[in-house]
Amino acid sequence: MELVLSGFIAGAFFILMIIMFWLGYKEAYRHKVEDPVKIEEFYAGEGWDNDTLFAYKKIVDTIHRELNDEEQKYFMYLVEEGYRGDFLIRKFLEFSRQFKEHH
Repeated sequence: MELVLSGFIAGAFFILMIIMFWLGYKEAYRHKVEDPVKIEEFYAGEGWDNDTLFAYKKIVDTIHRELNDEEQKYFMYLVEEGYRGDFLIRKFLEFSRQFKEHH
């Protein structure tokens, strides 16, 4: 009996939680607030350590332009894999050279 009652109470709170989320989301949408659920794109330099930021700036200086989307994705992949410093720069420039040859 207590298990059924506690399940009913937990279910009621869960339903109330969903209703409150929906009402808050609707209110935020009405006031044109940025979508609170949307996953933001990672901006260049945001949350990077100094070595990674230095490598990014050095790559941009070397190729004399900003990275396109494909290059940005590969750079982020290398950073997530743990590459840092000169090895990151060298690895990225290899990719950039191969990317340029194929496109």
